Amino acid sequence: MDGSIRRSWLMVPADDGAQVEQAAASAADVIVLDLMEFVPEGMKPTAREHLPEAIRGVAQGGAEVFAQVDKELLYADLSAAVWPGVSGILIPRLETPQEVAEADSLLTQLEDKRGFRPGTLQIVAVLDTAKGNYDAVEIARASRRIWGLTLGRADLVMDLRPEPSGELHLMPYLMQRLITAANAAAVMPLGAWWRAPARGLLANPDDTYAAAVRGRHIGFKGALCLQPDQVKPLNRGFTPTSSEIEEARELIADYQAGTQNGSAVMRLQDRIIDLATVSQASQLLAYADACAQRDVGKT
Repeated sequence: MDGSIRRSWLMVPADDGAQVEQAAASAADVIVLDLMEFVPEGMKPTAREHLPEAIRGVAQGGAEVFAQVDKELLYADLSAAVWPGVSGILIPRLETPQEVAEADSLLTQLEDKRGFRPGTLQIVAVLDTAKGNYDAVEIARASRRIWGLTLGRADLVMDLRPEPSGELHLMPYLMQRLITAANAAAVMPLGAWWRAPARGLLANPDDTYAAAVRGRHIGFKGALCLQPDQVKPLNRGFTPTSSEIEEARELIADYQAGTQNGSAVMRLQDRIIDLATVSQASQLLAYADACAQRDVGKT
Protein backbone atom coordinates (compact mmCIF):
# COMPACT_ATOMS: atom_id res chain seq x y z
CA MET A 1 0.00 0.00 0.00
CA ASP A 2 1.37 3.40 -0.98
CA GLY A 3 -0.83 5.44 1.36
CA SER A 4 -2.57 7.30 -1.45
CA ILE A 5 -6.04 5.99 -0.53
CA ARG A 6 -6.89 6.81 3.07
CA ARG A 7 -10.57 7.72 3.03
CA SER A 8 -11.72 6.27 6.36
CA TRP A 9 -9.74 6.49 9.61
CA LEU A 10 -11.44 4.41 12.33
CA MET A 11 -10.12 5.18 15.80
CA VAL A 12 -10.33 2.57 18.56
CA PRO A 13 -8.88 2.31 22.08
CA ALA A 14 -5.70 0.23 21.91
CA ASP A 15 -6.56 -1.53 25.19
CA ASP A 16 -9.98 -2.80 24.07
CA GLY A 17 -9.45 -6.14 22.33
CA ALA A 18 -13.09 -6.48 21.27
CA GLN A 19 -13.15 -3.06 19.60
CA VAL A 20 -9.82 -3.70 17.92
CA GLU A 21 -11.13 -6.99 16.53
CA GLN A 22 -14.32 -5.31 15.33
CA ALA A 23 -12.30 -2.55 13.68
CA ALA A 24 -10.19 -5.10 11.82
CA ALA A 25 -13.35 -6.37 10.10
CA SER A 26 -14.73 -2.91 9.30
CA ALA A 27 -13.11 -2.38 5.85
CA ALA A 28 -11.50 0.86 7.04
CA ASP A 29 -8.63 2.15 4.95
CA VAL A 30 -6.81 3.11 8.16
CA ILE A 31 -7.29 1.95 11.74
CA VAL A 32 -5.96 4.28 14.42
CA LEU A 33 -4.98 2.49 17.64
CA ASP A 34 -5.42 5.17 20.28
CA LEU A 35 -3.14 5.43 23.30
CA MET A 36 -4.27 8.88 24.39
CA GLU A 37 -7.92 9.91 24.24
CA PHE A 38 -9.86 6.76 25.06
CA VAL A 39 -7.49 4.68 27.20
CA PRO A 40 -7.83 5.23 30.97
CA GLU A 41 -4.62 6.39 32.60
CA GLY A 42 -4.25 3.20 34.60
CA MET A 43 -4.63 1.05 31.49
CA LYS A 44 -2.00 2.81 29.36
CA PRO A 45 0.91 0.52 30.33
CA THR A 46 -1.19 -2.52 29.40
CA ALA A 47 -2.30 -0.88 26.14
CA ARG A 48 1.32 -0.20 25.20
CA GLU A 49 2.30 -3.77 26.03
CA HIS A 50 -0.39 -5.23 23.77
CA LEU A 51 0.06 -2.77 20.92
CA PRO A 52 2.39 -4.92 18.74
CA GLU A 53 -0.16 -7.75 18.83
CA ALA A 54 -2.99 -5.33 17.95
CA ILE A 55 -0.96 -3.93 15.04
CA ARG A 56 -0.41 -7.42 13.62
CA GLY A 57 -4.07 -8.36 13.97
CA VAL A 58 -5.40 -5.21 12.34
CA ALA A 59 -2.91 -5.28 9.47
CA GLN A 60 -4.02 -8.80 8.53
CA GLY A 61 -7.45 -7.41 7.64
CA GLY A 62 -6.01 -5.17 4.95
CA ALA A 63 -6.09 -1.86 6.82
CA GLU A 64 -3.16 0.45 7.29
CA VAL A 65 -2.34 1.03 10.96
CA PHE A 66 -1.57 4.30 12.69
CA ALA A 67 -1.23 4.93 16.42
CA GLN A 68 -2.45 8.03 18.20
CA VAL A 69 0.10 9.08 20.81
CA ASP A 70 0.30 11.60 23.61
CA LYS A 71 2.92 14.31 23.07
CA GLU A 72 3.38 14.47 26.85
CA LEU A 73 4.22 10.74 26.93
CA LEU A 74 5.95 10.69 23.59
CA TYR A 75 8.88 8.38 24.27
CA ALA A 76 6.78 5.72 26.00
CA ASP A 77 4.02 5.83 23.38
CA LEU A 78 6.35 5.80 20.37
CA SER A 79 8.44 2.99 21.85
CA ALA A 80 5.23 0.96 22.06
CA ALA A 81 3.91 1.96 18.64
CA VAL A 82 6.90 1.56 16.33
CA TRP A 83 6.63 -2.06 15.26
CA PRO A 84 6.38 -3.76 11.85
CA GLY A 85 2.93 -3.19 10.40
CA VAL A 86 2.49 0.39 11.56
CA SER A 87 2.51 3.18 8.95
CA GLY A 88 2.66 6.22 11.19
CA ILE A 89 1.28 8.18 14.11
CA LEU A 90 -1.26 10.88 14.93
CA ILE A 91 -0.13 13.52 17.41
CA PRO A 92 -2.89 15.68 18.94
CA ARG A 93 -2.37 19.16 20.38
CA LEU A 94 0.70 19.97 18.35
CA GLU A 95 1.50 23.66 18.68
CA THR A 96 5.09 24.18 17.50
CA PRO A 97 7.49 22.95 14.83
CA GLN A 98 9.86 21.99 17.66
CA GLU A 99 7.37 19.40 18.91
CA VAL A 100 7.28 17.88 15.43
CA ALA A 101 11.08 17.84 15.31
CA GLU A 102 11.21 15.97 18.62
CA ALA A 103 8.81 13.32 17.33
CA ASP A 104 10.79 13.07 14.08
CA SER A 105 14.03 12.49 15.99
CA LEU A 106 12.51 9.77 18.19
CA LEU A 107 10.97 8.04 15.17
CA THR A 108 14.36 8.05 13.44
CA GLN A 109 15.96 6.36 16.45
CA LEU A 110 13.20 3.76 16.71
CA GLU A 111 13.21 3.05 12.97
CA ASP A 112 16.89 2.20 13.25
CA LYS A 113 16.26 -0.14 16.20
CA ARG A 114 13.17 -1.84 14.76
CA GLY A 115 14.32 -2.45 11.19
CA PHE A 116 12.37 0.24 9.31
CA ARG A 117 13.76 2.07 6.33
CA PRO A 118 14.81 5.56 7.49
CA GLY A 119 12.02 8.11 7.13
CA THR A 120 9.33 5.48 6.55
CA LEU A 121 6.94 6.38 9.35
CA GLN A 122 4.56 9.26 8.76
CA ILE A 123 2.93 11.84 11.02
CA VAL A 124 -0.58 13.28 10.96
CA ALA A 125 -0.64 16.52 12.92
CA VAL A 126 -3.87 17.06 14.87
CA LEU A 127 -4.44 20.79 15.29
CA ASP A 128 -6.86 21.24 18.16
CA THR A 129 -5.77 24.48 19.78
CA ALA A 130 -5.83 28.08 18.60
CA LYS A 131 -2.03 28.22 18.64
CA GLY A 132 -1.66 25.03 16.65
CA ASN A 133 -4.04 26.27 13.98
CA TYR A 134 -2.32 29.64 13.81
CA ASP A 135 1.02 27.94 13.05
CA ALA A 136 -0.45 25.24 10.81
CA VAL A 137 1.84 25.81 7.82
CA GLU A 138 5.00 25.93 9.95
CA ILE A 139 3.96 22.72 11.72
CA ALA A 140 3.21 21.01 8.40
CA ARG A 141 6.62 21.99 7.03
CA ALA A 142 8.55 21.01 10.16
CA SER A 143 9.28 17.47 8.97
CA ARG A 144 9.17 15.46 5.77
CA ARG A 145 7.28 12.87 7.79
CA ILE A 146 4.17 15.06 7.97
CA TRP A 147 1.65 13.37 5.71
CA GLY A 148 -1.50 15.19 6.73
CA LEU A 149 -3.27 17.74 8.91
CA THR A 150 -6.59 17.44 10.68
CA LEU A 151 -8.63 19.41 13.19
CA GLY A 152 -9.52 18.27 16.70
CA ARG A 153 -13.03 19.68 16.65
CA ALA A 154 -14.16 19.04 20.23
CA ASP A 155 -10.93 20.31 21.76
CA LEU A 156 -10.97 23.35 19.47
CA VAL A 157 -14.42 24.31 20.65
CA MET A 158 -13.28 24.07 24.25
CA ASP A 159 -10.16 26.11 23.51
CA LEU A 160 -11.86 28.84 21.49
CA ARG A 161 -15.24 28.75 23.27
CA PRO A 162 -18.52 28.64 21.32
CA GLU A 163 -20.08 31.96 20.37
CA PRO A 164 -23.09 32.37 22.73
CA SER A 165 -25.76 33.30 20.19
CA GLY A 166 -24.89 30.45 17.87
CA GLU A 167 -24.88 32.83 14.90
CA LEU A 168 -21.11 32.89 14.36
CA HIS A 169 -19.23 29.67 13.74
CA LEU A 170 -15.45 29.40 13.59
CA MET A 171 -15.36 25.80 12.42
CA PRO A 172 -16.19 26.40 8.72
CA TYR A 173 -13.45 29.02 8.59
CA LEU A 174 -10.98 26.71 10.34
CA MET A 175 -11.79 23.82 8.00
CA GLN A 176 -11.21 25.97 4.93
CA ARG A 177 -8.05 27.38 6.46
CA LEU A 178 -6.81 23.85 7.16
CA ILE A 179 -7.29 22.88 3.52
CA THR A 180 -5.41 26.00 2.44
CA ALA A 181 -2.56 25.34 4.89
CA ALA A 182 -2.29 21.68 3.87
CA ASN A 183 -2.14 22.54 0.17
CA ALA A 184 0.43 25.27 0.83
CA ALA A 185 2.61 22.74 2.63
CA ALA A 186 1.90 19.94 0.10
CA VAL A 187 0.34 17.59 2.66
CA MET A 188 -3.12 16.00 2.91
CA PRO A 189 -6.09 17.67 4.66
CA LEU A 190 -8.30 15.25 6.60
CA GLY A 191 -11.84 16.08 7.63
CA ALA A 192 -15.49 16.10 6.65
CA TRP A 193 -18.03 18.92 6.40
CA TRP A 194 -20.44 18.13 9.25
CA ARG A 195 -23.70 20.00 9.68
CA ALA A 196 -25.84 20.25 12.80
CA PRO A 197 -27.32 18.21 14.34
CA ALA A 198 -24.88 15.53 13.10
CA ARG A 199 -22.49 14.45 15.84
CA GLY A 200 -19.33 14.40 13.76
CA LEU A 201 -17.15 11.44 14.65
CA LEU A 202 -20.23 9.73 16.12
CA ALA A 203 -22.69 10.65 13.34
CA ASN A 204 -25.08 8.13 11.84
CA PRO A 205 -24.19 6.56 8.47
CA ASP A 206 -26.38 8.89 6.37
CA ASP A 207 -25.00 12.05 7.95
CA THR A 208 -21.49 10.63 7.68
CA TYR A 209 -21.90 10.01 3.96
CA ALA A 210 -23.28 13.51 3.35
CA ALA A 211 -20.42 15.08 5.31
CA ALA A 212 -17.87 13.02 3.38
CA VAL A 213 -19.30 14.08 0.01
CA ARG A 214 -19.26 17.75 1.03
CA GLY A 215 -15.77 17.31 2.43
CA ARG A 216 -14.42 15.72 -0.75
CA HIS A 217 -15.85 18.49 -2.88
CA ILE A 218 -14.09 21.21 -0.88
CA GLY A 219 -10.76 19.38 -0.79
CA PHE A 220 -10.58 16.95 2.13
CA LYS A 221 -9.02 13.57 1.32
CA GLY A 222 -10.49 11.41 4.10
CA ALA A 223 -11.86 11.68 7.63
CA LEU A 224 -11.69 10.17 11.10
CA CYS A 225 -14.57 8.34 12.75
CA LEU A 226 -15.31 6.44 15.95
CA GLN A 227 -18.01 3.98 14.84
CA PRO A 228 -17.54 0.98 12.52
CA ASP A 229 -20.81 1.80 10.72
CA GLN A 230 -19.27 5.10 9.59
CA VAL A 231 -16.50 3.39 7.62
CA LYS A 232 -18.40 2.42 4.49
CA PRO A 233 -20.14 5.82 4.21
CA LEU A 234 -16.74 7.52 4.42
CA ASN A 235 -15.23 5.19 1.82
CA ARG A 236 -18.19 5.78 -0.48
CA GLY A 237 -18.35 9.53 0.12
CA PHE A 238 -14.65 10.05 -0.59
CA THR A 239 -14.79 7.95 -3.78
CA PRO A 240 -15.87 9.56 -7.09
CA THR A 241 -19.40 8.55 -8.07
CA SER A 242 -20.26 6.57 -11.18
CA SER A 243 -21.74 9.70 -12.77
CA GLU A 244 -18.56 11.67 -12.06
CA ILE A 245 -16.49 8.90 -13.60
CA GLU A 246 -18.67 8.76 -16.69
CA GLU A 247 -18.59 12.56 -17.07
CA ALA A 248 -14.79 12.54 -16.84
CA ARG A 249 -14.52 9.84 -19.49
CA GLU A 250 -16.87 11.70 -21.83
CA LEU A 251 -14.96 14.95 -21.34
CA ILE A 252 -11.66 13.32 -22.25
CA ALA A 253 -13.19 11.58 -25.25
CA ASP A 254 -14.78 14.82 -26.50
CA TYR A 255 -11.50 16.69 -26.14
CA GLN A 256 -9.55 14.01 -27.97
CA ALA A 257 -12.12 13.86 -30.76
CA GLY A 258 -12.34 17.63 -31.19
CA THR A 259 -8.68 18.61 -31.20
CA GLN A 260 -5.75 17.85 -33.42
CA ASN A 261 -3.04 18.38 -30.81
CA GLY A 262 -2.60 18.56 -27.06
CA SER A 263 -2.40 22.34 -26.80
CA ALA A 264 -5.78 23.33 -28.21
CA VAL A 265 -8.73 24.71 -26.27
CA MET A 266 -12.09 23.25 -27.18
CA ARG A 267 -15.49 24.84 -26.68
CA LEU A 268 -18.18 22.25 -25.94
CA GLN A 269 -21.67 23.71 -25.58
CA ASP A 270 -21.33 26.11 -22.63
CA ARG A 271 -17.99 24.73 -21.44
CA ILE A 272 -14.40 25.44 -22.36
CA ILE A 273 -12.18 22.37 -22.18
CA ASP A 274 -8.43 22.84 -22.05
CA LEU A 275 -5.50 20.68 -20.99
CA ALA A 276 -5.93 21.64 -17.32
CA THR A 277 -9.54 20.44 -17.38
CA VAL A 278 -8.54 17.20 -19.09
CA SER A 279 -5.77 16.69 -16.54
CA GLN A 280 -8.26 17.05 -13.68
CA ALA A 281 -10.56 14.52 -15.32
CA SER A 282 -7.67 12.09 -15.78
CA GLN A 283 -6.68 12.49 -12.15
CA LEU A 284 -10.25 11.76 -11.05
CA LEU A 285 -10.29 8.56 -13.11
CA ALA A 286 -6.93 7.46 -11.71
CA TYR A 287 -8.10 8.15 -8.16
CA ALA A 288 -11.37 6.26 -8.71
CA ASP A 289 -9.41 3.28 -10.04
CA ALA A 290 -7.07 3.40 -7.04
CA CYS A 291 -10.08 3.43 -4.69
CA ALA A 292 -11.48 0.35 -6.41
CA GLN A 293 -8.13 -1.44 -6.14
CA ARG A 294 -7.84 -0.47 -2.48
CA ASP A 295 -11.23 -2.02 -1.70
CA VAL A 296 -10.29 -5.24 -3.47
CA GLY A 297 -7.32 -5.65 -1.12
CA LYS A 298 -9.44 -5.86 2.03
CA THR A 299 -10.58 -9.08 3.63
